[in-house]
Amino acid sequence: MKVKLSKYLAFQIVGWGVFACFSIYIANITHELTWKLFTFDIFLSLIGFSLTHLYRNYIKKQQWVFFNTEKIIFNCTIASILLSVIYNGIYFALLLGANLSKSPIMTINVLWGAFISMFLLFSIWNLFYFLWMYIEKSRKTQIETLKIEGMLKDIELKSLRANLQPHFIFNSLNNIRALVDENPEQARDAITKMSNILRSLITKQDLVDLLQNELNLVEDYLSLEKIRFEERLIFKKEIQAECLTVKIPTMMLQTLIENAIKHGISYKEEGGAISIKAFINQNFLNIEIENDIELNQQNVAHTHSLGFGLDSTKQRLKLLYNEKSSFQFEKKNDRAVVKIKIPINHQNDLK
Repeated sequence: MKVKLSKYLAFQIVGWGVFACFSIYIANITHELTWKLFTFDIFLSLIGFSLTHLYRNYIKKQQWVFFNTEKIIFNCTIASILLSVIYNGIYFALLLGANLSKSPIMTINVLWGAFISMFLLFSIWNLFYFLWMYIEKSRKTQIETLKIEGMLKDIELKSLRANLQPHFIFNSLNNIRALVDENPEQARDAITKMSNILRSLITKQDLVDLLQNELNLVEDYLSLEKIRFEERLIFKKEIQAECLTVKIPTMMLQTLIENAIKHGISYKEEGGAISIKAFINQNFLNIEIENDIELNQQNVAHTHSLGFGLDSTKQRLKLLYNEKSSFQFEKKNDRAVVKIKIPINHQNDLK
């Protein structure tokens, strides 16, 4: 684990700079401050800077940050003792060599006091350094986790979308196949519409698209379904103008409409109606899709099942918006209703 060198150097310079100023201040109080004593205190601060820098390089090389807490505390304690002994050895050697002290300095009390002072100083250095290391490690781990989660989410969303497209294509081709012998002209028109839809699906790589574009896709799809249902399929829409520029999951509407036809209207001999409403309320895009259903014994299993379309929509909403979106499916007498809420302020996070 690496701490950014610029920040580390800034802390080192500030920390040992404060130590130098404090040493000079104490020297000025207890002695007559001379250039020799001033230079001596500055030099000692540079010694402390150098010792801790070499110590830091050793920590990084041995990767102490990955040790357990007990081992780190033990290692730091031993290191603080060794650093204190080395620093004080240099300190007293220089003090004697420069003849800066007129009083006896090599007493037990003086040596012990100097050792304890520097031991505490190096212990504080260890504390701040490892706190910083753990903060950086935690931050980078969190960033990596978010990246991995984002990659997994993207893969899962693309997988769901990949499953949606063959599902849609298979049903549409079945409809066109039924027309080839009965009405070749209509079959050609349906193939043209199908090619337009496929072109749109192939060129779209984003996970979300404007509601306007998704409505166009729905209308193209319904034009294919009307080949099969003719006048038995009625489509209504009530869309607020400001909703058209809001982005929603790609193919979500088409999937829900397909689900409504497959599990609802296709079971009614007389056909039925599908309606889409979209409006904005309290920074949420609200989409409501209603369709007729036949509550007979043959269709019970279908009306109680969400089916692929609804299940995949729930998953995609959760992946794209987490808990900020909502999905609700309910039956009201002979109508099935899907209600979706999508946060508008989440749009900039989606591509």
